[in-house]
Amino acid sequence: MAFLRTSWSTDPFARCSYSYLAPSPLGSRARTLLAAPVAGRLHFAGEATSSGAPSTAHGALESGHRASSEIIDNAEAGEHVVVVGAGFAGLGCARVLADEGFKVTILEGRARVGGRIWTRQLAGVPAEMGASWIHGSKGNAMTKVLKETGDPSYTFDYDSSTGGDEGAEEELARYEKRLEDIEDPDTATVASVMPRRPSTALRNALAINYACEYAAEPHHLSVTATFEGRDFKGPDLLLPGGYNRLIATVRGKLPVRTQEVVTGVRYDTGGASVTLESGETIDADRVVVTVPIGVLKAGTINFEPALPATKQEAITALGAGLLDKLWLEFPEAFWDPEADVIEWYDRRNPGQWPWWVNGYKAFGKPVLLGLNGGDHARALAQASDDDVVDSAMTALRRMHA
Repeated sequence: MAFLRTSWSTDPFARCSYSYLAPSPLGSRARTLLAAPVAGRLHFAGEATSSGAPSTAHGALESGHRASSEIIDNAEAGEHVVVVGAGFAGLGCARVLADEGFKVTILEGRARVGGRIWTRQLAGVPAEMGASWIHGSKGNAMTKVLKETGDPSYTFDYDSSTGGDEGAEEELARYEKRLEDIEDPDTATVASVMPRRPSTALRNALAINYACEYAAEPHHLSVTATFEGRDFKGPDLLLPGGYNRLIATVRGKLPVRTQEVVTGVRYDTGGASVTLESGETIDADRVVVTVPIGVLKAGTINFEPALPATKQEAITALGAGLLDKLWLEFPEAFWDPEADVIEWYDRRNPGQWPWWVNGYKAFGKPVLLGLNGGDHARALAQASDDDVVDSAMTALRRMHA
């Protein structure tokens, strides 16, 4: 009846869905090097800078708090700070600084706030185009924000699934045991422990467990990527009220200058400034850059002077992953109404449309959310809406024939 689709790699303000660790001698140090301030005036935040919770919304929020602490510990009272980006990292940083009496200017290239948090509506359901879950809800900074909103949550059960291939998962688990014995996990890839010619079933399992989890293919993903981050406890949560409610809570009454595209950042030990696409220059004492790793890798923001070599090496060592979504609305649910997850093994094209969320169980409406990650997402990124929907509908017809 209706659909909503993402294409994060073609979004000039994202150019990816979230970061991942590519094979590199830096390993997880790439994230701490990216996070490190430059000249005491230029700061970085965002999920790509988070060592504790990389590639997550709460990691982005925590990184904003970390950047604000760096500034508070070293700045004079009332300094002017420009924050580039109005996602959780930027808003989280700006909120703390504003509450501490700093003058804050938030610049956002889009016409909306939220960054890769983007809640739309389909059939009365909060269709999350970006982040959907709070991952590991116990002791999570995002769970605290959820409590502030007073909104409900839905406990997601990954084991409540239908259509899975247990044999393929068992085969994958046997190969994954070898990951623990890799001598140099920073430079080795996950694919290095897999067979050179994996079976179609194993290829599908790899797509579900890696491309749809890390937004990267096993041959692009370092072994260290599978070990990094804190081990958060508690179930993952979906948000029936929408992630945008959490963004609004973190923002509070902070003003945001939207549709302000930053093209340049200048900095030295005495201060900093940003240049906008309009030609306007905004002088400040400090600048906090929270744009996604995809934007940093694309080089659309010119830094003067050029970023230090270690910072550039960190940007190179971090991958720009891709996980795209397709929300579909139907007149009624024709699938298993009791399963949280619907898995699909397409023997003709293993790994395409392999994982679906049952919106009927989570939200009480006949909607499905289909995911593609890694190479399959990139193959569809440039396709027309009709072609993407037709591809998904073909998969649904075949799996329910």
